Amino acid sequence: MSQKWGPVQIDTDSLNDKEEEKAATLFAGAFLMPRDHLLREVGKQRSALGYKELVDLKRIYRVSGMALLMRLRQLGVISESTLIYAFQSIARGWRTTEPEELEKATERGQRERARRFERLCYRALAEGLISMSKGAELLRVPITEVEAGLKGPQNVDADRR
Repeated sequence: MSQKWGPVQIDTDSLNDKEEEKAATLFAGAFLMPRDHLLREVGKQRSALGYKELVDLKRIYRVSGMALLMRLRQLGVISESTLIYAFQSIARGWRTTEPEELEKATERGQRERARRFERLCYRALAEGLISMSKGAELLRVPITEVEAGLKGPQNVDADRR
């Protein structure tokens, strides 16, 4: 049996401006970051997220860091307290300024490189499944680079003071 798909229309007549904006944001998040694909990338339940992992995910989905965090909360992947903690730590300031460009001007249009292994390493680091030294060994980079990838560049410097 085949289904016929027609245009989908959202009835916004009964919504105020704020509710209409929220509905549009929810739709955009679902369209740009499909539930099943996003859950395969980050897992169904997370208690912590690392800076590098979030930046890589925002590049995959071509969305802002804030939109990504809000979609993870909407899907129940992260709790409200994890979202608040993210905005107070690694994602501080993301509501007004993006942490990193999606692509550097010199790299635009170049072929993508596989980042899944790197993202999984940062996921294991964020969840406390591997140590910083093990992460550095797996990623073949200095521990300071791994630390910056987990906490964000501004937080690494703050820890050393």
